[in-house]
Amino acid sequence: MTVPGPAIEADAATAPFFAAAAQDRLVLPRCTSCGAWHPPDVETCCGALDWVVAAGHGHLVSWAVVHAAPHPAFADALPFRTALVELVEGPWLQVRLTGADPVEPTTGSAVRIVFAHPAEGASYPVGTLEGP
Repeated sequence: MTVPGPAIEADAATAPFFAAAAQDRLVLPRCTSCGAWHPPDVETCCGALDWVVAAGHGHLVSWAVVHAAPHPAFADALPFRTALVELVEGPWLQVRLTGADPVEPTTGSAVRIVFAHPAEGASYPVGTLEGP
């Protein structure tokens, strides 16, 4: 899937997250001591963090419709929806909602994580609504 937007570059802390996205896998850091799952930008907990494959779905917490391009690369994609998704593992992930689905988002809507593979930059997760 291709989604208009600027190229994303992984840093050392998020490299495993974006490398997995390139293979259509969602991985998140999980603490080896307490078992807590974390969003991809968390680097510390009470124990070591391992990158673990996540289920790839969750529920919509909130969303917004973007009408003004936050970057010139988004200009051809307006308007688009951005959302906070609570993954079944617990962490929240900010994603773009993609697809031409006729389903209107509501709080609690089921969201499946899929992946955008741009020509330049890192692959990254996006969300699709799973239906009523």
